[in-house]
Amino acid sequence: MYKSTDGGDNWTELSRNKGMPEGVIGRIDIAVAPSSHDRLYAMVEAKEGGLFRSDDAGATWTRVNDDHDIRQRAWYFSNVFADPQNPDAVYVLNTSLLKSVDGGHTFRAIRGSHGDHHALWIDPQNPRRMVNGNDGGVTVSLTGGESWTSENNQPTAQFYHVIATTHYPYKLCGAQQDNSTVCIASRTDGNMIGDRDWYDVGGGESGWIAARADDPDVVFAGSYGGYLARYDVRTGQERAVNPWPDNPMGHSAGDIKYRFQWTYPIVLAPNNPNVLYAAAQVLFKSTDEGQTWQPISPDLTRNDKTKEESSGGPITKDNTSVEYYGTIFTVAPSPKDSNEIWVGTDDGVVQLTRDGGKNWQNVTPPGITAGTQVSTVEASPHDPGTAYVAATRYKLDDFAPYIYATSDYGKTWRKITAGIPATHFARVVREDPARRGLLYAGTEFGVYVSFDDGANWQSLRLNLPVVPVHDLVIKGNDLAAATHGRAFWVLDNVTALRQLTSDVAKSERTLFTPSDAVRGPGGGSDLPVSGAGRNPPAGAWIYFYLKQKPDSDVRLEIRDARDSVVQRWSTKPANPQDSLRLTAGLNRVVWDLSYPGAHRFPGIVLWAGGLGGPPAVPGAYKVRLSVGSWSDTKPFAVTLDPRVKYSTADLQKQFDFLIRVRERLSAANDAVKQIRDVTGQLDAAVARTKGQTGAAGIARQADSLKTKFGVIEREIYQTQNRSGEDPLNFPIRLNNRISALAGVAGSADAPPTASALTLFDELSQLLQVQLDALKGLLDKDVPAFNALVKQQDTPAVIIY
Repeated sequence: MYKSTDGGDNWTELSRNKGMPEGVIGRIDIAVAPSSHDRLYAMVEAKEGGLFRSDDAGATWTRVNDDHDIRQRAWYFSNVFADPQNPDAVYVLNTSLLKSVDGGHTFRAIRGSHGDHHALWIDPQNPRRMVNGNDGGVTVSLTGGESWTSENNQPTAQFYHVIATTHYPYKLCGAQQDNSTVCIASRTDGNMIGDRDWYDVGGGESGWIAARADDPDVVFAGSYGGYLARYDVRTGQERAVNPWPDNPMGHSAGDIKYRFQWTYPIVLAPNNPNVLYAAAQVLFKSTDEGQTWQPISPDLTRNDKTKEESSGGPITKDNTSVEYYGTIFTVAPSPKDSNEIWVGTDDGVVQLTRDGGKNWQNVTPPGITAGTQVSTVEASPHDPGTAYVAATRYKLDDFAPYIYATSDYGKTWRKITAGIPATHFARVVREDPARRGLLYAGTEFGVYVSFDDGANWQSLRLNLPVVPVHDLVIKGNDLAAATHGRAFWVLDNVTALRQLTSDVAKSERTLFTPSDAVRGPGGGSDLPVSGAGRNPPAGAWIYFYLKQKPDSDVRLEIRDARDSVVQRWSTKPANPQDSLRLTAGLNRVVWDLSYPGAHRFPGIVLWAGGLGGPPAVPGAYKVRLSVGSWSDTKPFAVTLDPRVKYSTADLQKQFDFLIRVRERLSAANDAVKQIRDVTGQLDAAVARTKGQTGAAGIARQADSLKTKFGVIEREIYQTQNRSGEDPLNFPIRLNNRISALAGVAGSADAPPTASALTLFDELSQLLQVQLDALKGLLDKDVPAFNALVKQQDTPAVIIY
């Protein structure tokens, strides 16, 4: 330890001054008390180490505390901070956040935030205001550590890997650093994805996760030390099924039989949920959910014994298995050939078996040398023998991306990194299962995409924060990323990417074929929700490309199988809600699968009812884009929600019923509009004839008519309702009752109940009585009134 008083030109050694330990010294962290610069604290890693204090600017030192609680795992912690206003107050960061108020002699743990502390900021002007960085994220205290904000108030989880389950909607699962495993819904029926939509699936902070395809509530999750759990979500039972249940804690890699590293692979066979793989330096296989395991390979690593000694230095060892080296780091069974398995090791080897593990071949790409970590091997979902490798050398101060591809079982490889910046090292590469050669790469600074099998790459970061991407998974039409520091992110619906070609890029305009839309979960709110994920919009996603924003009218139509228009948008719409807003480049419109709703009138208040149209029946649809005289049409389908047990025929019954309800609701609302229009014209006629001969008779006749119209209107609509909860005081009328019935019948994907059909008939008949009465007034009373005002040469009441 040295001190400079001239800006660094000259230094004075302090660490060997009086009071410092003799012998080998490792890490030293020092803090100067801002309120008294002669007061120094030093956390010293040594055999006789601990917390040392100097009261004379480092000339002499005294060991004030040697408790292991403040100096365990020296390489990982050993941070000390002095209070900015009290020289006797000092903080030490370790597994706990510890504070002393007596110059370091005694410490107490400060509770309330996550464990494993690495950073601390104390406000120089107000020491009660603190920011703590720990393995749970960042927490803030305004009370000097008496209370802290929740670590969940920021999406800072560090996920090592991500998988997507076969649930519908699918769930994303991963293990998060210094926390639990997590499975979380990719979308919900509500307006957000919140705390209630995630759950723990066993295992620990560092492992891979594998969920059975035929029963995704059975999950295999790992952690360090070779721990592997079979977790049943239904029962909460977590059974340890370690391939080799010998706890290695504290031992070097060379001391133990099997080297399971921090994030050792756990993978289920793509086409057989009964086959489970786990990897140490050998590959294990189980066909009975971990009851028995069989090694199906020799040591597939370089097995460099010099790299299998204890981690740490001569003072402090640190063997948690995160430091184990010479291990299998990634396993990739082929989706096209059940006997083809690829593995990559953390010491720079790629191995392949084509006979289920009986024989193995070293097929390492020429550019991958010792010291290279093979982070991911991706077995192509399209071709046996095709695979992709992502490897890193950043631990050797080489930050270049290393991505390779083979199409001949590893006999030859080509490096595919053109377009990825020289320092954006890549941990993962995936091939899109729907389009051969469409690749995604996760790098230290985001995601890249290649449309030509890796020959060229371009950024796909979009709104993704600049963040390390450790893993990617493609599920259906979505691309999901596991990030280190910003949790899970999903790029919803990559349909346009799958259809993007050079011809499309050169075209003036292109309508992409939509992916099929599931009549299923609802969409999310457009408003951001603190601490929650946002749902993707529900419905059919329509993508189209416009090289330039057109001057001519652009129209977008959804049509059914009979070619009838279901929904229409336009840049020159008849109604504002049908407006089509465009930009040059890629445009997206989401049809929410609903048909047009019922007619409305200004100021309408409804209780437990709405005006929305019924959802589309599963079946064939198409979208038509028209730009001036040019048009194109693409087909797509609306499919059943796989969770729904009713048939398409049942949903057709529901649709037909809801259309009938909509038409009656529209008739009721149109009647209210017409009554208000006519009564408004009656008032205008009275005003125009005021002071003329016969004005009194016209006024009496108008009042009589308005009274009759008012009786009808009040039977159809509760005119006293002016605000949302007024219906609690003024009983709702026919249009609201019909609207509420639509809500009941449309509450789920199911045919209408018998009582709903019966009630509709009753309400429809009651409405018809009022509509007939209205027609009588319009056919007889209004013409009589018009004849009266005609004598005064006043415009008649016009019936629309």
